[in-house]
Amino acid sequence: MTRKRLFVVIAVLALTATAALAQIGEKPELVLTLLPQKEMTVKDQDGKSRTEWQEVQSTQPGDVLRYMIRYENKGKGEARDATFVDPVPQGTIYIGESAEGEGAEITFSLDGKTFRQAPLLTYKVRKADGSVTEHIATPEMYTHVQWKLGKPVPPGGTGSVSLKVLVR
Repeated sequence: MTRKRLFVVIAVLALTATAALAQIGEKPELVLTLLPQKEMTVKDQDGKSRTEWQEVQSTQPGDVLRYMIRYENKGKGEARDATFVDPVPQGTIYIGESAEGEGAEITFSLDGKTFRQAPLLTYKVRKADGSVTEHIATPEMYTHVQWKLGKPVPPGGTGSVSLKVLVR
């Protein structure tokens, strides 16, 4: 019997945004909304199966989840160099090459502090003889995903970034 678990979505998002202020009071205000979704196979009226994303009600090992972060600049100033960091939720594994964000530079971390592009993210292992070897990190090891937007977000501007994970 498969044990279903309610997947409590508590994601910590860190946002850093700066803006070039043309006038005092014209500050950006990026508002973030986290939308967790579960990949579901559904049948249409003809009995054909298709995949769609639905709100997460419960999860079980093997489920694929997508975390979409929508952003909107509700301020009066342009948000420049906006950076979003989202930890990979506990009990899940990041699915390689699934992070998306149009025009964003996407980097990864093993500790939430140092971010690099996937092929450059490495870790060190000390052998019994004291020597140290360096290895390329695999997506299953990533603990955080970071998006740095390539373009400023104008007042009223919106967009989204996302990543997919596999429930353990």
